[in-house]
Amino acid sequence: MNGFKRLWGGGAVRFGLAALAGIGIADAQEKVTSRYAPYAAVANLTEGISWPKGQALPTFATPAPSLDTVMVQDLSQDELITFSALQGRVNRKQPRILLAEGRAEEGPFTWTDTAGLSSRTAFERDRRYELVAKYAGELDGVVLYDPAISPHYRNLAGTVAAQMNAIPVNPQVMEEFKKAGINLKVAADLTGLKFTKPLEIYGHMLERYWPKAEKRLIVSARPTDRGDYHHTRDMAAATGAAVVWLDTRVPEERDMLRKFFSGMKAGEGIALGWYATERTGITTASEFGIGTMPADFFVSSTIYAGTDHKIHMPTVPKMPALENKVYVAVVISDGDNIQYTQHAMRKNWDRIAESRGKVALNWTIAPGLVDIAPVILNYYYGSATPLDCFVTGPSGMGYMMPTNTLNEPGAPVGDSLKDPAMMDGYTRMTETYLQRSGIRVVTIWDDASPPLRKAYEKNCRNLYGVTVQNFKDMRSVAGSIENGRLPFDKLVIPYAGSYQHMSDSLKKEVRDWDGKAPLFLSYQVEAWKEMRADRIVALRDEMAREFPGKVEFVRADHYFNLHNEAKGLPFNLSLTAGVTAKTDGGKTDAAVVLDGSASTLWTAEKEGKQQLDLDLGGDYLVSRCVIRHAGDAGLDPALNTREFALQASTDGKSWKTIHVVKGNKDRVSDWDLPPVKAKQLRVLINNAGADGKARIGEVEVFGKRV
Repeated sequence: MNGFKRLWGGGAVRFGLAALAGIGIADAQEKVTSRYAPYAAVANLTEGISWPKGQALPTFATPAPSLDTVMVQDLSQDELITFSALQGRVNRKQPRILLAEGRAEEGPFTWTDTAGLSSRTAFERDRRYELVAKYAGELDGVVLYDPAISPHYRNLAGTVAAQMNAIPVNPQVMEEFKKAGINLKVAADLTGLKFTKPLEIYGHMLERYWPKAEKRLIVSARPTDRGDYHHTRDMAAATGAAVVWLDTRVPEERDMLRKFFSGMKAGEGIALGWYATERTGITTASEFGIGTMPADFFVSSTIYAGTDHKIHMPTVPKMPALENKVYVAVVISDGDNIQYTQHAMRKNWDRIAESRGKVALNWTIAPGLVDIAPVILNYYYGSATPLDCFVTGPSGMGYMMPTNTLNEPGAPVGDSLKDPAMMDGYTRMTETYLQRSGIRVVTIWDDASPPLRKAYEKNCRNLYGVTVQNFKDMRSVAGSIENGRLPFDKLVIPYAGSYQHMSDSLKKEVRDWDGKAPLFLSYQVEAWKEMRADRIVALRDEMAREFPGKVEFVRADHYFNLHNEAKGLPFNLSLTAGVTAKTDGGKTDAAVVLDGSASTLWTAEKEGKQQLDLDLGGDYLVSRCVIRHAGDAGLDPALNTREFALQASTDGKSWKTIHVVKGNKDRVSDWDLPPVKAKQLRVLINNAGADGKARIGEVEVFGKRV
C-alpha cells in the first residue's frame, strides 16, 4: 500500500420520514443506552500548544518550514541537558529546533523526511552556541546547577527551569555562554544547595517545586553516566513537567517516587521515560493507574508532536466466514515502546516489507503516538498491508502492569492496581486512545483482576478483545468473557522466542483438538528474536502441510469477532462479507461505511434528507449500533449529522424504528439496543451537518445469528 486513505464522496438520495409516524419512538428511546468516549477535536496549530482535558500529551504547532538542527553527537552530556531544554522552550511556541541522533538505526533524518520536514539549517559543533544566541530572547534566564555535587541536580535544574522559562546550565556551559556573548540572567542558582543524596534532592523538589509542576505528565530520566540527557527532556521543558530518577529497586526511593505518582490522577496522568528495572518501575506507576510510555531513547518529541494530527486509520478487510477450524492470532510485541517504533521497528518494518502481507500479523503499537508522534503512527498505518493489524501494547494507554506474576526484588507478585477508581480512570483514558487511534484489541501484562476486567468491559466500548500475557504460565491466570461481550484470551505462549518452541506448541494444540467446535489460540512472540515475519510465514506453511485446511492465521480483530460468533455472542456484523450498504439511488460508494475505518467517509453529493440502507445478508438478533460521524473522520464536528433514525426490518417491507437521535453533538453515536430481529437496517438522516450534506464515517452493527 502506498499511503494514506482519502475521504470519499457519495451520491445524494432523498426520502420521506412519514414512516416514522406512530411507530413507538418514545418506547425505543427509553430502552436505549447511549455511550461514547468524548474527547476534544485535535486540530493542527499554527502557534503554541493545545492540551485540553482528557488528552494525555499536548498538541504542538506545525513545525517551521526549516528546522535549526544540532547533532546529538556534537554535544557533551551537560550540553544535551541545556540544549534539550532550549528545544522544549522554543518549540513550545513553534517547533523550530531539531536534535538529531546521528546513530539512529533508521537514520538521523528518516522521520523528519517522512513528515515532509526536509529543509534544515545545520549548526555544526563549532557553531552550536550560535543556536542558543538566536533564541536567547525567548528565554527569561538560566538555572545554574553543579553535577559534580550530584548528577541528580540535572533533573532538579530542568524541573526548576521549566517553571521559570529558563534553561539549565552547569558552570562550564555558563562559561561558554559568556564567551559566545550570551547574556542570560541567573534566574535561580542551585549550586549552593548541599544535598548529595537522591532522596534529599527529590525531597526538596517534592516540597518546593512539585506543587507548581504539571501533574498530567512526569518524566523519569536517568541523569547519571550512560543516562538520558535529552530524550523527552524537551517535552518536560515545554510542559513544566517534573524530571525525576528514583531507583525503584531501593525501597526508600521507590516510596519517594510513590509520593510523586500520588499527586497525579489516573486517567489524566502519564509517565515518559523508563526506570531502573522494568517491573519495579512499571508496577510502582501501576499502583496509581499511571501508564508509562517507554521513551528513554525517544528523540525530539516536541518536533514530532507537531506533525499532522489527522490519523489515517487503515481500512479493515472482511473477516473470513466462520468454519470449524483452529484460528491462530500471533502478536508481535514491543510496540508499546515508543522509542522502538521510532527506531528499530522502522528499520525492521521496511526491511521485511516483502514478508508482510503473506500472513496475518498483529503488531503492538502505542496509541499515545496520536499525541507525541502522529507521523510515526500514520507511517505504519499507511504502509500496512490488509494482513497487518495493530493492537495496543500492555495494557492500553501507556504500559501498565496491573498484576505481576514474576517475582523480582521491588516488584512483588500480585495485583499492583487495586483501587476501582484508578481502574476506571486508566480504562477511560485507554478508551479515548482506542477511539483516536482506531485500535480494537488490547494486550495485558501479566493479568487483570476480575474488577479490572469489568472496568475494561464497562469503559472500553471500542474493544473487540483482550489478550492476557500470563508471563509465568500460572494456572490462576485464565480467560474469561465479561458481560457476554468482551473476551479475555489467555495467551498459549506469552513470549515465544524460537520457531521450534511455537511450532511444537501449536502442533500439540491442534492434535489435542477434538474438532467439535472452532478452537482459538493466541500467541505472542518477541520482536527481538527469531520469530519475525518470515518465520511466521514459514510456520503457517508448515501447519498447512501437516494439517491441511484445519489451521488459519488471522488478524486479532477478526480473531475476537470469530470467537464471539462461534460462542453465540454478539459480534461486529459489519466485518462479514455478507453485509452490504447502498443509498436508495443505487450508489455503491456507500460501502465505505463498512470498511472498518472512519477515515474513509461517505458524503452525500447534495444537501437534504438521505437514506442509507444496510443488508445484513441473513437473519440476526441486533443488540448494538455504532455510527461514526464527520468529527471522527477528522472533519469539523459541526459537520456531524444532527438528526437521524435507525430502522430495522425482517422482510424489507415492514420497518420498525429502533432509535432516534435529535440534536446530536457527538462524533460517535453508540447505543445498546433492546435485541431486535433484523435482516435489513436503514439510517434515515433528517437533518445533516452545518453545510446540509449528510456524512457517515462508519456503521458498526453488533448482533448474533438467530
